[in-house]
Amino acid sequence: MTPQKKEQTNPVFHYFQMEDLVPADHILRQIDKLVDFSFVHDAIKDCYCPDNGRPGVDPELVVRMLLIGYLYNLSENRLCQEVTMHAEKRLFCHMTSFEDTVPDRSTINKLRNHRWATSGLFQKIMQRIVQHCIDVGLVSGRHLSVDGTQIRANASVKSIEPIELPVSLDDYLTGIGFTGDAVTAHDTSHQPSHPQDRDFHGKRFTNETHRSTTDPDSRLYKKSKGKEASLSYIGNDLIDTKSRVILDTKAALATGTAEREAALEMIDTLETYTLSCEPPTLAGDTGYGSGDFIANLLDRGITPHIPLRAGSQPEPIPTWKNRTNYAPIQAKRDKKAREVKARNFVRFISSTAQFKLSQKLRKRNEHLFAEAKQNHGMERARYRGLDPLQEQLYLTASIQNLKRLVSFMKRKKAAVQAQIHEKVSTGTLLLLFFVWVNHVTETFINFLHESLSHLIPKQKYFHINWVLSS
Repeated sequence: MTPQKKEQTNPVFHYFQMEDLVPADHILRQIDKLVDFSFVHDAIKDCYCPDNGRPGVDPELVVRMLLIGYLYNLSENRLCQEVTMHAEKRLFCHMTSFEDTVPDRSTINKLRNHRWATSGLFQKIMQRIVQHCIDVGLVSGRHLSVDGTQIRANASVKSIEPIELPVSLDDYLTGIGFTGDAVTAHDTSHQPSHPQDRDFHGKRFTNETHRSTTDPDSRLYKKSKGKEASLSYIGNDLIDTKSRVILDTKAALATGTAEREAALEMIDTLETYTLSCEPPTLAGDTGYGSGDFIANLLDRGITPHIPLRAGSQPEPIPTWKNRTNYAPIQAKRDKKAREVKARNFVRFISSTAQFKLSQKLRKRNEHLFAEAKQNHGMERARYRGLDPLQEQLYLTASIQNLKRLVSFMKRKKAAVQAQIHEKVSTGTLLLLFFVWVNHVTETFINFLHESLSHLIPKQKYFHINWVLSS
């Protein structure tokens, strides 16, 4: 017979359990088992009025949805659609059925931008995850690495406008010590291709004279020579080099000293964790190789594994013929001598095997940046402003740490099962050996019984049989 197409029916009721639809080894189920997010309620309880207004949306549900959005790089609109459609996302959000209501995008936006803005919730989430990584033995904190990356702002260069000043532009530039032409003569031969497009040909923009009207916190910045400048921020990560767990992350304005300043702030946050290890080492690239930064690391008890900008030749400790009692001058002298000593210390340890290994492994920072940009949307800022970018970095780092934690726990579980299997195998072999020995012994005794029963009188045979049996 010719096969016929089966008619599809829409049953009124569906009988299934949500857990049966999601595999046991799904990453969202693994994360749900490892981390308890119930602390979110206590973290934001001061953001709500206890005896006024209608009940709000469950904050733990919103946090879980945000983590899903960063894990799969979803916009807030797409996130609400995905949670509505997919069982594994509903199960991670602790929704027991498809009838549970998913919060609207506008609700998530208002909670994130307004009600929770001053609670420090996202930093607490990241710190809780990092502490869990420390507790299970994933993080040692012995070898650290720091680096920064350029993050494009959520703004176009067409939004750049001159800063409105109460004084003239020439007086302002003279006051800030700016040299050069801020604006070059306009060439009328280059006209915009579209009437709404602005013609920037022949103009010179600087961060001292211009700002973006859509994102005033962003700055014109280029990571290296030969690349175009764009409105950007700097994202900084401090990681445990061995485990690749991000211990802290910091959003900063795109300036020349932003990476070093952010690194010191992140290092100071290590006191919030219960790291039981020796004074750590910190690896970084040449951008961190200033004498002042290295001296600050040594003051904190951290060994710097950082190549210097000043070359490899030792410097003599500066001395001055004339003494001074003027405090500012003496402070400058002490600072200069302190930086020279710090650089000489780095030159002394730069030939060690540990220093070379740290420089080789510090590239793991760049691997994490590449993962965050390619898989979790950190190539560009989701929102506008420095504080929303800091929130984005916290949630992105939390997701990356959760991925490291899930992989570690899988390896740990597999190692435990292998040990149990090895012990069981060893015990089985011993048991088989004892059974074989017992069988051989029993066979030998039976042989003696049969042999002696023919050679020895019956009375003596029973006596020998009793002795052998004993």
